[in-house]
This record gives sequence, C-alpha cells and structure tokens, in this order.
Amino acid sequence: MTHPLVAARRAARLAPLGLPVADLTCGIGGDLGACADAGLRTIGVERDPVTALLAASNVPGASVVQGDALRPPLDLAGVAAIIDPSRRGRLARTFDPMAFAPPWDLAVSQVASARAGVLKAPPGIDRRYLPPGAEVEYVQLGRSMREASVWVGAETSPGLRRAVLLSGNATLDSASPEAPAGTAPAGPFVFDPESCVTLAGLVRQLASRLGARLLDERVGYLTGPVAVFDPLCATFATLDVIPFSISRLKERLRNLRWAPAEIRRRAFPIEPDELRRLIGRIEGDAVTLLCTTLNGQKTVIVGRRLVQR
Repeated sequence: MTHPLVAARRAARLAPLGLPVADLTCGIGGDLGACADAGLRTIGVERDPVTALLAASNVPGASVVQGDALRPPLDLAGVAAIIDPSRRGRLARTFDPMAFAPPWDLAVSQVASARAGVLKAPPGIDRRYLPPGAEVEYVQLGRSMREASVWVGAETSPGLRRAVLLSGNATLDSASPEAPAGTAPAGPFVFDPESCVTLAGLVRQLASRLGARLLDERVGYLTGPVAVFDPLCATFATLDVIPFSISRLKERLRNLRWAPAEIRRRAFPIEPDELRRLIGRIEGDAVTLLCTTLNGQKTVIVGRRLVQR
C-alpha cells in the first residue's frame, strides 16, 4: 500500500486539475483515500473482488468497481488516471517492467489516453522505459526511496526530473542551474546527496545550490569550502583522506582514536558491514567513513557529521 504521505502529495498535485480521479489499480484504497480527503471525486477499479470490497469499505465516498485496468468501465478522456503496476511475480518481485501487471508499455498507453495521469514505478526504473515527454518525480521518505512518479498529460513539464524528500519538505529539479563541469579534491567539507537526488540525476544541480564541486565525475560525493546545510544532503567536516588499504585504514583510525560510527559508500567494492568486520573494534571519537573511488583510486574520506543548530 502507498505510504500515506506519498499518497497525500500525489493528491495535492492532482487537486488543482479539478478532474475526477480514476485509480485503475486501487488495491485497498490508499491513493483513493488521499484523493477523497483532498476533495476530489474518486473512482476505483480493482480486479480482485475481495480487495475491491475492502477499498469500498476503506473509502466510503469513492465509487469502487471490480474490473481490469486495461479495460476500465469508464471513459478516461475526462479524468486523471493512476496506475500502479504490480511488481509481484509468482515467486518473487520482478524488476522487468514488461513483466509487471499490467505490463509497463500497456500501462503507459492507458494513462496516456487520460486527460492527465501518473504511473507509479520502482525508483530505479531504467530511463529508457520512461515515456517521451513525461515528468518524473523520485520520491523519498526518510532514508527510504518510495517510488518514481511518472506524470503525463495536463499540467506536466515534459522531460523534467524532480527529487522529492518528503521528510525534509525539500525538492530539486532539472531546471535548476548546474555546477560547472570539472572536479575538485576533497576540501574542508564533503556532502553526500540523498538517494532521490542521485536517482534523478541532479547531483550537479545540488552542487550548484551548495556552492560545491564534484569529487569525481562518476561519484555522487561533493566538496566545498563552506559548511552548507540542505535537507537533500548530509554535511561532513573532512578530517582525513586515506588511499585505501585495510592495514593503512586500521592504523590511521587506531592512532587517531577514530571509531567508525557510520560507513557510507559510493563506487566502492566492499559492503559497509564487511568493512566494519575487517576494521575490527576501535574505541574513540565517532566518525563517518565515506568510501569511494576517486580518479581510479579506492579512497576513504574520514568525516565528522555536522548538524545545523
């Protein structure tokens, strides 16, 4: 079921259209309820009869019918349509959009026939599956990516990509200025963008907003001369930059009494739990290890997490 905050954001975006909302894969009514709460006329279509009854019970103000998302019992020309293709296969979740139910290409065609619409996709969906002219929001709540919302039709900005962090009430989109090309060595501060930023391909836009530069063209970490705080990234004071080897890293941490409280990685071959096991227990001041590859060299940046007061 869609998280209530994600559903509420979708409903808030649909409300100004003034159109009835048809959720063609309504499930037990998560999006239906949010749209009804926003004052929208809501229609739910659900292929499973028991689930349809649950949706009708959960959202008494909605009109819920049993039916197929690809053959709904209504004309879509005057509505805003929602489709959330199921990613559950017979044995496990599937990551092949053509194996979704309904298949991704048919779901795209169906939503495109409505006055406006949105498809819910996995956050990591390959961009080649996105319909031309779609606007895509990469939605995150806390540290968890929730979905990619693919908007088509009325009141969309074709080709726009947007990072949305609901827990920080923060957004960033591809129309924002980009930082200049090029990289910089690790400076006094390092920034780790949230997942919604990297998945949306907006690292350069965030760098511009922070007054920062990329550490490497292929890695999401940023660096800058000033501590800047933004909900869309974590900010660290740089304590050390260590060319990676287990022995060198352990020696440096023990000598300076730095205890890794958190290990983050980008473009680095060792999982955080495995690296923690290899380092062993160290007593000392809490630090964060930012593990990455810079200019082809595996590197660990030791940082101290900064929090705005």
